[in-house]
Amino acid sequence: MIKFFRKIRQSLLTQNKVSQYFFYAIGEIILVVIGILIALNINNANEKRRNSEKLSTILKEIQVDLVTDITESISLFDRFKEADSIQDIILNNKYTVEGYKSGKTEFLELYYDSHEVQTNGYDNLMRNIDNVSEERKTLLKDLKNLYVVNKSYLDVSNRRMQKTVYDNIDGYYKQKWAQQLLLGNWTDETIDYYLNDLSHKNQVLSYMNDYRWVFMNSQKFRINAINAYKAIAKIVKNGDSIPEIVSYVVNDSTLLDKIKGNYRLKESTGKWTNNLKITIDDDLLILNSERFSNTKCYFLKNRMFYIDDMVFDYDKIESGELYVSGNILGKATYTKMD
Repeated sequence: MIKFFRKIRQSLLTQNKVSQYFFYAIGEIILVVIGILIALNINNANEKRRNSEKLSTILKEIQVDLVTDITESISLFDRFKEADSIQDIILNNKYTVEGYKSGKTEFLELYYDSHEVQTNGYDNLMRNIDNVSEERKTLLKDLKNLYVVNKSYLDVSNRRMQKTVYDNIDGYYKQKWAQQLLLGNWTDETIDYYLNDLSHKNQVLSYMNDYRWVFMNSQKFRINAINAYKAIAKIVKNGDSIPEIVSYVVNDSTLLDKIKGNYRLKESTGKWTNNLKITIDDDLLILNSERFSNTKCYFLKNRMFYIDDMVFDYDKIESGELYVSGNILGKATYTKMD
C-alpha cells in the first residue's frame, strides 16, 4: 500500500502536476489522520471493554463478600437468640444451686461476639475507582453507605461489646472465689453471687444491651447488603443465580396471610403499645401501632421478622400469638383478634 502511494506521488511530480500533487498530499494526510482516529477508537473501545470486565469481576467479588456477611448476620441472630434465652433464665432466677454445682448452667457476660464485615471486594473497587464508568457510579453511593456508614456503626458496636466483656473478665478475676471456680469448685459464696448478687444481674443486662446493638446493626447491614447484591446483579447480569439467602421477603403467602391482622397485648415486661395492626404490601409485612407507622418488617428466619431493634416471632401460629423480643423494653406477647 505504501509503495502504491509512493508511485502516485512520483508520477505527479514527474509530470509536473504540482497542484494535483498538493491536493493528493492533503488527501493522504487526511487518510492518515482518519487511520489514527480509527486506531484510537479501537484502542479506547478495547480499554473500555477491559475496564468493564475488570469492574464486573470486582463487583462479583463484592457479591461473594455480601453473601458471607448475610450468612454471618443470620448466624449471629441464632447466637443472640440463645443468649437472650439465657438472660431470661438468669434474670428470672431460674438457675438453681444444684444446676451450678453440676455445671448445667450457661454464662453470658464473659463471651465476646461480633460481626466483622468482609471488605476485600469493596477495597479492590476503591483502588480501581477511576475506571468506574458514569453509568455505574450510581451504585457507588449505596456501596459507600453500606461499607462506610453501616459498617462504622457495626464496628462501634463490636468494640463496645468487646470492652464490656474485657471489663467483666477483669472484674471476675478480682473476686475472692475466682481461683476456686477456675479449679472447678463452686463455693457457697460463688453460687450466692451468681444467684443473688445484683451486680451480676446488672452485668448481664449491660452485656445483653451491647449484644443487642451488635445484633441490631448486623441486621441493618444484612438488609442493605441484600439490596446491594441485587443492584450489582442487574449490572453484571447474574440475577438469575441469586442465592436463596439473599432475601428478606417471605415466599410463603400462606404464612403472611396467617400473620396479618389486628393484635392486642396479652402480657409484657416493660411498657408496650396495647394494639398492633399488621398488613401485607409487596410480600412484606407492614406494622402499624402507636409507635410505628407503615413500618416494613423484614423476614429473618423461619417465622421471624426484624424491625428496628426488635424481632417479631409468630411463635404459636395456630393460636395466633405474636412474640416480640430484643427491645430494651423487654418482651411482649400479642394475641390475634381476627
